[in-house]
Amino acid sequence: MFENVQEAIAYIESKRNKRTVDEFRTTLRNLGINMKQPHMIHIAGTNGKGSTVNYLRAILNANGYSVGTFTSPYMVRHNDRIRIDNVPISDEDLLMYINKFYHTIEVDDMSMFEIDTMIMLAYFEDHDLDYRIIECGIGGKHDKTNVIDPEISAITNIGMDHAEQIGPTLYDIINEKMGIIKPHQLFITSEISGTILARLQEECDARDATMIVVPEYENTGFPFWFVYRDMAFTLKDQGYYQVTNARLALTIASKLITLDKEATIKAVEGAKWPGRFETLSYFGHKVVIDGAHNVPAIEELLKTLSYYKDERIGIIFSSIKEDQAKDCIALLTAAHYPVILTHFEDERAIDMEALVTRGTTYMPAFEDAIKQAVLQYEAVVVTGSLHFISQVRKMITEEK
Repeated sequence: MFENVQEAIAYIESKRNKRTVDEFRTTLRNLGINMKQPHMIHIAGTNGKGSTVNYLRAILNANGYSVGTFTSPYMVRHNDRIRIDNVPISDEDLLMYINKFYHTIEVDDMSMFEIDTMIMLAYFEDHDLDYRIIECGIGGKHDKTNVIDPEISAITNIGMDHAEQIGPTLYDIINEKMGIIKPHQLFITSEISGTILARLQEECDARDATMIVVPEYENTGFPFWFVYRDMAFTLKDQGYYQVTNARLALTIASKLITLDKEATIKAVEGAKWPGRFETLSYFGHKVVIDGAHNVPAIEELLKTLSYYKDERIGIIFSSIKEDQAKDCIALLTAAHYPVILTHFEDERAIDMEALVTRGTTYMPAFEDAIKQAVLQYEAVVVTGSLHFISQVRKMITEEK
């Protein structure tokens, strides 16, 4: 049992045991935690899950509904994973739930993600919510969030990420992600690959589920402008990729409620998601942080940066996956951006200095890399692992 939340969080973050979804489901059932709460929405995908959750939450809130959200990883603090109406679970409540379930956590040797999912379900059950939006961790079929019974499931996109855990092939990853599709359910996706869509449709047909595909939307200028039904939206200081995430969220929301035009436009245009093309000021210098941690995300980041033609941009990059890091660095240098590779404190950190190639330099401390880069470039873009982005964001906001 814990007396303060810092000790409790350190405890659950140390828990790494891997169990099956069935074992986790048995734990929840033994505790009497409801896995079939009303109006659940389940969102999986390679990139854009958190942003889609945030857009959908903002839309539903703006239309007068109370909403619980579950996302990961956190950008600022652990509590951020579990929110009601965008307010993180309090230290007092988080400590209470960890202590309440401590015996089960120990006996069942639960992982951190299982503990967070369990607390989220208990917390949401204890509150009168209209909707509960739950983001998958990794994968879908074997993800611990897949104990829920949602009314809508959605997949943002499917690419080669976490292949060592849910791969190794793209076909394996598709099969894992589409495991969130439930019988007789509404399934919505913003995936655009014909091959992947065909496989998703095949699964929906097998499960008698209805599939809706959000059509691709091309944008030709900045700020990014798009239309959904009779509503026009302008996204400022957001990545190009957020157009797709916003349109997916709008499609989901339109199946749940009748959208108020003015409230919905204001909600989408005002929605921000920390660490996703987020513009910060560092002693008067512009620093953009973007958690582009895999090849598809780097490609989308580069698409956004192509609209900033008049700015001299320098990029700082760090990662925890060597194979993906090499591919991401190759894309950044091929786009002719100067790239500074750097290190951050993480038990999974790799030797970024060993990845130095033409067009890149290395600085061991990311703090020094940022301080140097802001003096050289009009804008500095910090990208890579979300864990790296989290540390950078903490440093900048605290020094500010």
